[in-house]
Amino acid sequence: MELTETMLISRRKMLALAAGSMISGCKPADQEASLELSSTEKVETPPETVNGCHLVPERLKPFEPCMMCCGPEFPRDEWNHSTLHPHLAVYACGCLFVPGRPNVHEHDSEEIVLCEKLSAAMASILKGVSVNYSEGSSTFDPFFVTINRGVEKPTRITASLIRTAFNGAIYPQAKIQSSVLQEYSLLWESFVAEDAVWLAQWRKLVVWCERTEQIHSPVFVAVGDGDKMSDRNFGCVFPRLVVGLTEVGSLVGVMAHSVQT
Repeated sequence: MELTETMLISRRKMLALAAGSMISGCKPADQEASLELSSTEKVETPPETVNGCHLVPERLKPFEPCMMCCGPEFPRDEWNHSTLHPHLAVYACGCLFVPGRPNVHEHDSEEIVLCEKLSAAMASILKGVSVNYSEGSSTFDPFFVTINRGVEKPTRITASLIRTAFNGAIYPQAKIQSSVLQEYSLLWESFVAEDAVWLAQWRKLVVWCERTEQIHSPVFVAVGDGDKMSDRNFGCVFPRLVVGLTEVGSLVGVMAHSVQT
């Protein structure tokens, strides 16, 4: 089943009815009110090009479902009931623009080419494969974030590294889990369906990562676990990643999403 905006709007209306009955006559606390969206607030626009890196709208494809509103008009915060910031944008280097966050681009051009090559290869291996635990079908698209020069090289993929790579786009209260890219590891069943053809593709990816010297420490990454992320965010579309590190520390792999209402 393909995720559609109609599905999310229907869920939003349902939640709005429930939320309206609970919050009628109530006002948020002062510290919560500061997070409320203003209808007149101007959204920061990303520059088209930064130090040779240009915006690529097509790169938004795997992110967009996780940017869609899945909740009522009120209460809400800056993320507007989504797991990923609704105003993020993606550059050719894979780096994400998020309003109010740094937008630094100091990359080696050869590293960008390598990231594109590795992520495309991984997506090709998983072509047609969907995430297992999801109410909607989602296949895997290339995903990478090229590291900046001078940044300390990461040695392993952690929740903190994922948040940094997404430049703060992930909802702060969203849980992030990871497990090694191996058969029957912690997140294996969340990603891998018991389909003979798909299982063969997953096993091929595991072997490919083991034999490819340019990629290290590959893992499954699940952002969000299906539970409500906060009292102000009922997002229900969660990023799912399979990523590794290049020799210099860029994050490369594939991205899909899981729908859990």
